[in-house]
Amino acid sequence: MNKIRDILRLVLTTALSDREIGQAVAVAKNTVRRYRVLSGNSGLQWPHISNLTAHELDDLINKRVGSLTTKRMPDFAHIHEQLALPMVTLQLLWEEYRLPSPEDALSYSQFTHHYRQFKGHLKLSMRQVHLPGEKAFVDFSGKRPFYVNQETGEKVFVELFVGVLGFSNFTFALAVESQSSPDWVEANVQMLNYFGGVPRIIVPDNLKAAVIKPGSHFKLNRIYSELANHYGTVILPTRSRRPQDKAKVEVSVLIAQRWILARLRAMQFFSLGDLNAEVRRLCDELNVRPFKKMPGCRKDRLEQEEHPKLLPLPSDRFEWANWTASLTVGPDYHVNVERAWYSVPFHLVGETVEARAALKTIEIFHRGSRVATHERQAEGKPRTDPAHMPPQHRAYAERTPDRLLEWARSVGASTLAVVEHQFDRPVPALGLPACESLKKLSRQYGDDRLEQACERALQIKSPTLKTVRSLLSTGRYRDAHPDEPRQVGLPLHHNVRGAGYYANKGGTSC
Repeated sequence: MNKIRDILRLVLTTALSDREIGQAVAVAKNTVRRYRVLSGNSGLQWPHISNLTAHELDDLINKRVGSLTTKRMPDFAHIHEQLALPMVTLQLLWEEYRLPSPEDALSYSQFTHHYRQFKGHLKLSMRQVHLPGEKAFVDFSGKRPFYVNQETGEKVFVELFVGVLGFSNFTFALAVESQSSPDWVEANVQMLNYFGGVPRIIVPDNLKAAVIKPGSHFKLNRIYSELANHYGTVILPTRSRRPQDKAKVEVSVLIAQRWILARLRAMQFFSLGDLNAEVRRLCDELNVRPFKKMPGCRKDRLEQEEHPKLLPLPSDRFEWANWTASLTVGPDYHVNVERAWYSVPFHLVGETVEARAALKTIEIFHRGSRVATHERQAEGKPRTDPAHMPPQHRAYAERTPDRLLEWARSVGASTLAVVEHQFDRPVPALGLPACESLKKLSRQYGDDRLEQACERALQIKSPTLKTVRSLLSTGRYRDAHPDEPRQVGLPLHHNVRGAGYYANKGGTSC
């Protein structure tokens, strides 16, 4: 279902052909075409689809997949021949194709799309033309810079990452420790920040940090695919035995080697940071160096023509993370992620989940949906979200002085003072039962009445559970001075003589 979501995202938000989308998602181009027709017939919009869960998207697709219809296809070989004639346009040829039977004809956009697909099959050789904001090419240089370990005096060789925008040739370079996935992702992130925007396609070579399985049905490294989704771009690796795919980046790598590495050979650095400071300075110089065969420089072309076409950078920076698959939730509803324990909702006990471990956070997923997010913990330390506990466990866990004090504070100052009094003993835990009973009184009488009763108990200097319970049960928490006796009137009775009786008797005594 994630692959279907990716197909629909690219169909609805980019101008990529079916073949390019098929390559990016590793499916057949005809599969992409089916979903393109489905989205067009159903009026699907990406903002709606992006908010659907995996199950909702599955229901949506299954309901509509039967509604796909086929259109009458034109003879694109004839179309291609006619376009070679003077003053013949695709618009004219589409109108002529549509005229006999408009009902089953392709729309103009579909017509031009299928023609582009047909044209792509032709064995043509042409100069590579790159549109502004369309592509960035990325790779590592075969030649490596180094810095010197101050303690041992040994040379530490590092990798030189090079990225270039296809249209402007605006170039970025960064030295990293290795070709590992974390270093590769970090280099890509810094490159996009340096560009100040995101190209619609990033073209890497087939190194392991980018591509797990190369070929026509390639499979991307999962975290690199996440980077693409985060920035709204597409990863389209170079094809095997297709040198034209690598031409741009290979030329840029050669320029970087001559412009950057050649100048670094006479310098000495003692840290990767110092090395990269000089690499950045040289890179900035390269981008303002005037072109030899056309006006301006790389930076001019970027700012004037390419930058407006780049996608905007997202508000948050992408963070590398490590995925751990096939984690079984134990009976204590926790899973072990990088030697620390994290909770998941208790109803997932026995289920298989996967975890995404970033620098500061741990995310846990079940069937593609995120079910838990935690702050990263030190090794061996558990992290439990109370919301993940079954009710009986949560109730027991809340029986701590800190939690009861927090509850009392939410009720009021007097309740807090009474609860604090219960813990004011050599063994504070002995006050837990009384505090639990006070909490039950809150549920029975309400927070306001409990607060008033605690206030009266403090006034009479008897902040005990027994006093508070008595004040609530008798209603005496309302009295202004509950420690003073109240005047209680005599009940009405036939043996009780009223005041008039004694008035009539005058001063006569019994």
